[in-house]
Amino acid sequence: MEIVNIGTDIEEVSRFENLEKKVLERLFTPKEIEYCFSKKNIAQHLAARYSAKEAVFKALPFDKIAFKKIQVLNDKSGAPIVTVKDKRANDLEFKISLSHTKKFAQAIVLVYRK
Repeated sequence: MEIVNIGTDIEEVSRFENLEKKVLERLFTPKEIEYCFSKKNIAQHLAARYSAKEAVFKALPFDKIAFKKIQVLNDKSGAPIVTVKDKRANDLEFKISLSHTKKFAQAIVLVYRK
């Protein structure tokens, strides 16, 4: 395994309260929106996913990628998983950790080559 980079980000949860539909659809995939809106504290989950996308964006060995091409979901055990829908990321894998409180959400990601 070759480590490519790490990325981190922190966001204020309040920024994600009452987002307009067009903003949500620009930043998040339909599956991410569905997941976040299934939770009691929607803004916390949106902030955590946005923070994850920022962390991934910062850690990628290339730039200029739409946030909707970075998807953060959960595996069967509940652990967050990242997929990047871009051919430049075909040989990359991601390990990510998310955390949130009432006020802040943060993410850290490790990007490595398969």
